[in-house]
Parts: sequence; structure tokens; C-alpha cells
Amino acid sequence: MLRTTRFLKPWLALLFTVGFLGNQVSTQAQNAQQFSKEIDAFISEITHSIKKLPGLSVVVVKGDQAVFMKGYGYADIANKYPVQSNTPYYIASSTKSFMGMAAAILDHQGKVSLDANLAESLPYIKFKPEVKANEIKLRQLLNHTSGISNGYFGFRAAYSGNIDRNAMDQVLASKTKKAREIGQYSYTNFGYNVYTHMTDKKLGKSWKDVLNELIFQPLHMKRTTAYMSLAKKNGWKYAKPYTVFGKNAPRELYLMKKDNTMQSAGGLITTVEDMANWLIFNLNEGRFKGKQVVPAKVVKMAHSKLVDQGRTRKTYQRNGYGLGWETGSYNNKKIIQHDGGFAGFACHVIMMPEEKIGITVLINEGAIGIPIAHAISEFAFDWWLKGGKVDTDAKKTAKAMVNRLEKFNKRIEAGLAKRAKRTWKLTEPLKNYTGTYQNKDLGEAEVKVTDGVLEVLHGNLRSKSTPFTKENTIRVELVPNRGWIAQFKIEAGKKASAIVIDGDEFKRIK
Repeated sequence: MLRTTRFLKPWLALLFTVGFLGNQVSTQAQNAQQFSKEIDAFISEITHSIKKLPGLSVVVVKGDQAVFMKGYGYADIANKYPVQSNTPYYIASSTKSFMGMAAAILDHQGKVSLDANLAESLPYIKFKPEVKANEIKLRQLLNHTSGISNGYFGFRAAYSGNIDRNAMDQVLASKTKKAREIGQYSYTNFGYNVYTHMTDKKLGKSWKDVLNELIFQPLHMKRTTAYMSLAKKNGWKYAKPYTVFGKNAPRELYLMKKDNTMQSAGGLITTVEDMANWLIFNLNEGRFKGKQVVPAKVVKMAHSKLVDQGRTRKTYQRNGYGLGWETGSYNNKKIIQHDGGFAGFACHVIMMPEEKIGITVLINEGAIGIPIAHAISEFAFDWWLKGGKVDTDAKKTAKAMVNRLEKFNKRIEAGLAKRAKRTWKLTEPLKNYTGTYQNKDLGEAEVKVTDGVLEVLHGNLRSKSTPFTKENTIRVELVPNRGWIAQFKIEAGKKASAIVIDGDEFKRIK
């Protein structure tokens, strides 16, 4: 009898353990099912209330599993393409988290040291003495403490697409300036642009391919890329950019990214399917599908606060910045996150490492996208932190969003009505304003007549003009929803000698 009992004890213990784990898995599955039901109801209330909202995709990860993933609305309204889990969206500045992780990996591999200074990393660029290039570390380019700025370099990379290597070298040397003391935090795209301008030459390959090799392929991110041409070649039905403002909203915006404006501070498209893998990788310190893809210490370094900052949104306190990640807290729980915004797009990526919760919200509308995304992530965190007892009222949240939209729309309509009263102040025939103009730091701009009005084209940018209040000036929106004044230098009976766009002079060359 004793021998039988001894023999049974280990098996009884094993059966108890298996039963306990089985119950635990069952409970987790039930929780995920209930969570999916409730967050879907919450999001649906918002999307049904804000009828002008084009499309939205959400994924929530818990541990190493996606517990919710769904798309709402349309990726392309004109063609009636509904949002799917594999619909790619442009994610703007959320790209920085990928680039920061790649930089941490390259540093670990000994290929590009984060402790190298700017002068030795770009020896062929003659920076101004005020820049103090020999004192700026590469890691400071990535955590926004380099103290330098260059709007021309960033504008070419993100907007116009005039990125000829020689021209960019010249602009980097001539227009980079001291903006603040080295070590002071100030968010900018410029540091990431400079870092990859260097690595492209040093490594002999584009940062776009580096990300693919180091991150996208190992994490099975099949529709994440920095090449818009690849998305078109493969026939991916990617999300188009829209605005919810105006009488004809939702209105598609013309400024869709191209390969030459997909830059390292904001140059990726991705899907919620792929972002689930990215969240799992980060939440589990570099492990994915049972494999340590990147050493845990490398991932921790990218996540760590390297510099202080003190920015607070309504919900999220942000206290620092690492390598492409903002650090902070929500209800006294540590978070790391990074938002992205551009004309027609909003992206919200946020994680709570201690609770192993990660959330990504992708929206193809840039004006109210981030507030909506934050409301969704706040609901998700609250649900898991409070055991499903969320007191957030979906109807109240949706109503607040609608009121915000209506308020903005009234302001915009008032501005449009005011501009509609303006009359043209051009003193010469339209043909005298047309031609090709050049600025050594920005490249060429063309002025032509389209549909009876002057149109300005600059690289990937274009805008038909509207009247302005001063003589020989026009108003253009080369970047959607951003009005610039263009003034012609012109004499009576002659062709314009130059056009000054937002303060920068372009001289006639043709």
C-alpha cells in the first residue's frame, strides 16, 4: 500500500499542475474573448459616431499573443476597399522606434558605435564651428539632444523628395546650425536623418534595407517596408490619406508618400498583423516565437530613458526618451510609446512592459486620429488593469470627439469664408509668372497655369494658388492644411525674376 501511494504522488502532482495550467489558459482565453467583445463595442461607438472617419485598425497584445485585432471602415473610399488586418498604413514618426532599435543592434554588432562623434562619422562634411561636431555623439542624434537643427535637410527628406546625395551633403554642411546646447532635449526629425545619411554610406546599403534585414524579416513582418514602390508592385491595398475637415469630408489628400520621401524619422508602412509581432518582440525583450532574435540587453537599452523630458498629454505622462521610444507612465505604471502623425495619417504605439500589454492603433486621418487612438489605448489598459471593470463611457467619449471635430470645422469654415472674399492682386498676365525657379538649398520649383490659376510645383509637392492680400502674392498649400505665402519679384511688362515661398527665395532659371 505504501509503495502504491509513493508511486501515485508524483502523478497526482503532475495531474494537479496540468489541471491548474489548463484552468489558467482557459481563464486567459475567456478574458481575451470578453475583452474583444467590449473593446469592439467601444471602438464601434466611436466609428459610428464620427461618420467622416475613413479607416482605423487596432491590435492589442497580452504577453506573446494578440488578444484583439480588427479593422474598421475603408482604406480607400473611392474604390470601396475595406480595412483588413493586413492593410498597410503610413506610420510617420513611429518609424523612429524601429530605427532606434536598429541603431542599438548595429552598436551591439560593432558596426556603428553610438559613442562615435559626428565629426569622425561624417569626415567628408565640413560643419560650421558652432555645430561642435566633434562633441556630438551619435546616440544624441537619436535621443534629440544633439543641439543642432537643419530645416532644409529635413524638408527635402520628408516632403519635396529632392534628395540627391551631393545636394544633401552641401545642405548638411551649409545649413546645419546650433539651436541649443548639446544635451538639451528638443524633439526633431533631423537627428535620425543625419544618422542614416551617415550609415547609408558607411554600410553601403540604405537604412531601408537595414531595417528589413535586422527587424522585418526575423519578425515575419511581411507587409512592413520603407518602399512605397514595393507596395504598389505587390498590389497591396494600402490606406489612402484623408481629412475629416471641410464640407466634402472625408476628403482624400494628394500627398501620399513616395520612395524619395520615406525617410528614417518617418518612413514606414505597416499593418496591425505585423505590429502584433513587433509588440511581442518588444514586450518579451527580444524573444519572438521561442527564439531570442536580439539580445535582451540591446532591447532594454533602446527602451531605457537616456534623457529627461516633461511633456504631459491628458492621459499619458512622458518623462524621458530612449532610442526611438518615449518613456513615461500611466496610472503609475511604466509605459514606453511613440506616436506618429502626418497629413492624412495617425499612428499610436504604446506598451506597458510590467503588465505585458502592447497596443497599436493605425488611422488614415491625421487631424483627430491621435486623440481617438489614445482613447482606445486608455480603454484597453484600464480593462486589463481593473479586471474588466472599465468605467469609461463609450457614448460620452464619442460625443466629446464629435464636439471637438465640429469645433475645428467651424474654425476652418470661418477661415475659408474669409479667404473666399479675397481678390487677386496679380498685376501682370499669368504667363509672366510662369517658369522654373531655383533655390540652392531647396532645389527647383515650377510655376505654371492650371485651370486658369497659377500652380506651384516643388519636387513631390504641388498646389493650385488662391488669392492673397498683398500685391503679386498668392497663397499655396504645398503641404495639405499648411498655408504658405508666395511673393513674386516682378516688374511691369516683364517676367518675374524670383518667387519667395515662405521666406525662401527661388530665382528664375528658365
